[in-house]
Amino acid sequence: MDNVAIVHYQRDAYSKVLAMELADKLRVYELRGELRDVAHASAHELIYFDAVVLAGPLHFSRMHGLSLIKASFGFKPTALLLTGIGDTDRVLRLLPKHMRGEVPVFAVDATQPTLTRLDPLVTWLRSMIGTTGYRWTG
Repeated sequence: MDNVAIVHYQRDAYSKVLAMELADKLRVYELRGELRDVAHASAHELIYFDAVVLAGPLHFSRMHGLSLIKASFGFKPTALLLTGIGDTDRVLRLLPKHMRGEVPVFAVDATQPTLTRLDPLVTWLRSMIGTTGYRWTG
């Protein structure tokens, strides 16, 4: 079974809700989503996962989560799941230039329908990891 690290910000309650919801949706496709809060996640433990998703608020600045994304980028499929709709380019400007077009950003608002709001992210993860044992090599 393929593993996805879902790293969420513990100070943003909605990001933890989305992280748990994502883990449940992945289980349907035989993917294991393991939750980690950003304060206790480390880059060297993320190498054991097949993909990394950072779930957090739309407005965050220099945080440990961004360094986790930078560390896993190029080695694992890496995505951002933002809680809120707005200027997602603001978050991408916090990343190095070579990563801005490569890290997909999925923004979810509380007003979106609960059943389908994470479907684009799940579809992306399934395409990157695959359902037949394929491993993305970057």
